[in-house]
Amino acid sequence: MPVHSQKLSDDSDVTLRDEVTLSILDVAFGGSGIGRIHDKVCFTKGVIDGEEVRARITRKKTRFLEASLLSIEKKSPHRVEPPCPYFLHCGGCSYQHIDYSHQMKIKEKQLHDTLERLGGIQNPPVKTMIPSPEPFRYRNRITVHVRKGVLGFFKEKGSDVIEIQNCCIASDEVNQSLVKLKAQRPQDGDYLLGEKERYGGFRQVNNEVAKILLHEMKRYAGTGEVLIDAYCGAGFFSHALAPLFSKVIGIERSQGSIILARQDAASHEKFEEGSVEEMLSKQLQEASLLDATLILDPPSEGLSELVIQSILSFPPTKIVYVSCNPATLARDIKRLSLHYKLQESTPLDMFPQTAEIESINLLTRHDILH
Repeated sequence: MPVHSQKLSDDSDVTLRDEVTLSILDVAFGGSGIGRIHDKVCFTKGVIDGEEVRARITRKKTRFLEASLLSIEKKSPHRVEPPCPYFLHCGGCSYQHIDYSHQMKIKEKQLHDTLERLGGIQNPPVKTMIPSPEPFRYRNRITVHVRKGVLGFFKEKGSDVIEIQNCCIASDEVNQSLVKLKAQRPQDGDYLLGEKERYGGFRQVNNEVAKILLHEMKRYAGTGEVLIDAYCGAGFFSHALAPLFSKVIGIERSQGSIILARQDAASHEKFEEGSVEEMLSKQLQEASLLDATLILDPPSEGLSELVIQSILSFPPTKIVYVSCNPATLARDIKRLSLHYKLQESTPLDMFPQTAEIESINLLTRHDILH
């Protein structure tokens, strides 16, 4: 079987199942290590920047290769033993083999590089990542799947289910619910297991980091006349910031979340049921002559073109953008750059051991800066 290294003059003779030696140069968003064979990138799971590894080619495309790890020839000082027996088999965690401090440095760099590359921002103002107080046992909910009687998580690729007994990033309460569900031998389907006391309409999966996120939100939002909370859920941000604003408006598509938000609303809080695309323009227009702050906490797909145009047509004083996807965040900031500049970006490790990156970002209108 041919053996190759990154010193090849050409990668055309590399075929599937060939063994190669790779120097891992970086870790890409998603968790795969980056090596090179000639001028072609080769992605490999379960490796760390600075390592030299042996890997087997599993996929060959025009612009990149993929390989599976065979052995580690030069080990990173940041390598640790993964505590989970399902690591790299289920589709959840990507970084259990890396010590926690280095995980955060990787994610911080990924956010910085994405804002620079896709957002067109020179020297992005990314702060040091805020750690999770609990790197394990932090998730207040998980979704498990039952297929052909097997209960667990989906494998990393495909729809097959790998059976699990315990999830090491889920809280003890959630794992107890998992044990109870398994004992019931449930029918095929999908099951949400959540902390009964805390879940409700609560969107963030990490209770302790959610508290830190709220603190950062207060710092960025400050005070003002009007707060518009797009994608408001059950009012997590709206309720907390209500004492700091004269008027608070929440927009949310989910009827159940709106019902929860209205239950705890103060007299100057109003929650509107409907899509942000349909409702944001009107709310921004009404607040256009006021000191208005807009909170954006969209799904991972980011903002639609219609939402972007609504903001650019009636630009609020500042935007606080909560993101779980650096790529769509960078794209949206670039689209908003006609009126806004990114003042500060704070990454928070809402999802330790996984490749997910949460951040809160302050965008200020150009005319306010000058």
